[in-house]
Amino acid sequence: MFGRLLRPSARHFSCVRPTLNSSSALEAIDNRIKKLQREAQLSPEDSSLLDRPELWQGLPDQKVLELYQQRKINLGKHYRRNKDELAALVAASPDIYTAEMAARAYTAEEGDMFRNQLNYQSKMYHNKGSFMADEIEEDEYDEYPTDVQEVVENFRDHLDFNRVAAYELPLLTKYRKEYVPPKKGEKPVIYRYTKYFGESHPAERKVSVSVKVSELPLTREERHKFKLLAGVRYDHVRDIFKMSSDKYLEPAQNASFLSEVMDDLIAEAKRDAHKYADVPLDKRHTKAKYKKKQHRKRRVYEFPKEWERPIAPESKQVDWQQMLTE
Repeated sequence: MFGRLLRPSARHFSCVRPTLNSSSALEAIDNRIKKLQREAQLSPEDSSLLDRPELWQGLPDQKVLELYQQRKINLGKHYRRNKDELAALVAASPDIYTAEMAARAYTAEEGDMFRNQLNYQSKMYHNKGSFMADEIEEDEYDEYPTDVQEVVENFRDHLDFNRVAAYELPLLTKYRKEYVPPKKGEKPVIYRYTKYFGESHPAERKVSVSVKVSELPLTREERHKFKLLAGVRYDHVRDIFKMSSDKYLEPAQNASFLSEVMDDLIAEAKRDAHKYADVPLDKRHTKAKYKKKQHRKRRVYEFPKEWERPIAPESKQVDWQQMLTE
């Protein structure tokens, strides 16, 4: 296909009518015909195609991209963009949208590619960049160094915060409300979350819920049945029911699970509560817990009498003069 596209035809020279006296014109035509014949004999694997972007049209799309990349690598900093190369890349695009994007990327300047990157340094681009590098302009580095630009940027941030504090924060006073602590029994359930600042920890998903049973909207019999259902999670000394969950990966899921369990416990406590009024409450777990705490506080270690050694009064005297002379 490549040879057919580049092979000259008679129609190409139909408009040329040389005369016998124009020997230079005839010689130019012969050179042109020979050149076209040589080009018609080229194969897509020929390395000379790297320097001839005008011959890339008609080649397979993948081959055009390979030639484009290889040409950039071979020329390095001497690489310059070419109209014929752009035309070949556009022709190798599968659709109009891709061709338009390829043309924009090819003709875009370095500043257009990295305009939104605050920490971008053009010096690194020209030395180690993987994109096409144009000739460096004379006035390209006529600005402040990077460290000075960071100082200026921080100063602008401070000015921005000062403007917010001066003009926007006073507007929030109209939304100010006096804090009124919740009444006893109004919000008895307390959820506690765990957060490790600066790091991620598996314990962050754990959520605990606690409630004072006397503050729940239950009757005496219903509260007694609620305590029976709670089991070891109920502390009769402090009258607090507490449970936790790390069953799910997210804290919100564990909180939702605990809320559902609380609702089920309250609903079950209200069902036939009078039938369990004579069932005694098991307090052994609470007594054992507080007994252990008291034992730790009252623990006193006595020195064994068999380890005691009597010390004679004369053994406490030290003769410093004798020790120094020795």
